[in-house]
Amino acid sequence: MQQKHPYEESFLLALLLIALVSLIWLFNQFIPAFLFALLLATSSYSLFQKLSVQPRMNANRAAMLMTTAAFLVVFLPISYLLTESGRMGAEVFNQLQNWLGQQSPASIRELEQRLLASTPLPENLQHSVAQTIEQQLPTIVEKTKALSLWVASNLFSGITSFIGFMAIALFSLFFFYRDGQSFIKRLVNLSPLSNNLDHFILRRFAALSNVLTVSVLGVAMIQGLAFSLLMLVFGLPWLFLGLAFAITSFIPVVGGLLVWGPVVLYFLIEGSPWLALITALYSAVFIGIVIDNLLRTVLIQRLSQQYRQDAGRNALDHTWLTLLSTFAGLLHFGMMGLIFGPMLAAMAITIFDVYEHKHRHQLDYS
Repeated sequence: MQQKHPYEESFLLALLLIALVSLIWLFNQFIPAFLFALLLATSSYSLFQKLSVQPRMNANRAAMLMTTAAFLVVFLPISYLLTESGRMGAEVFNQLQNWLGQQSPASIRELEQRLLASTPLPENLQHSVAQTIEQQLPTIVEKTKALSLWVASNLFSGITSFIGFMAIALFSLFFFYRDGQSFIKRLVNLSPLSNNLDHFILRRFAALSNVLTVSVLGVAMIQGLAFSLLMLVFGLPWLFLGLAFAITSFIPVVGGLLVWGPVVLYFLIEGSPWLALITALYSAVFIGIVIDNLLRTVLIQRLSQQYRQDAGRNALDHTWLTLLSTFAGLLHFGMMGLIFGPMLAAMAITIFDVYEHKHRHQLDYS
């Protein structure tokens, strides 16, 4: 007869909790990359399954092809944008440093007088401002140099951080594709929930991943493409501006304005008010209303109907929660939080739905 140990189950649960907390602490810096890879793998896993059964294909080759495709479609454009931003930032930093080094007190005073003369300020106020600037001139120059150095160092830090994020996400993505089925089976076996509830949660997560990927990443790519076509017609760096527009469009309400606003200002400074007006109307009306609002709404509605049984009504239709979770994700995870925030909020609602589904006979709906 097997001997019973009175504290065996409690001790085992304590060890399990310690192991789980230790893993979270160990991989804390990698969690955003894991989540992003999991989102990509889940939303495109059906394509991987179709690819893996093709002739002369196996799980390893299919996973490698899917990971390569994710790099080309998602990570390579962002890498280009960061690299180009770093190069432009370095050029501006060098030009600013050279310009400050070539200036003398007399040339700076002459520039200051020209700037003040172009303003509608009274002469006595211009004289007062000029004296203040002249007294604070050494401090202004030092602060400008320090600011430009800080911007350059932060750009370099951002590029190196993204390279690490990309490497971890791609490495994880390959194994999520290749070992996804065995991982899910293991997770279901270890879960204390019934298999029906486990599969209920997994189906919801897969459906939400598809909805978020198409409605967020897909619409962002369409917006970036639309803006890059306009910039190509106007002779501006269309690839850089299009990618910048696609990435900033993740930010609700003011995302695209961060890109097309400076472009409009540039046209106004260059004396091209019609180009500025066309850019503003095209960006605000066609991209901001037609694509961002109408097209996104149509896509979400169609995807919601397609995945209604799996994704659930509550997880998809809480507009206010989606907006707030987007800003909260931005604060917690940075740019990746624009995706993680709504995903985590939707999964939380899914857990509430699981509880309601399990205890629907005991709950009072009157």
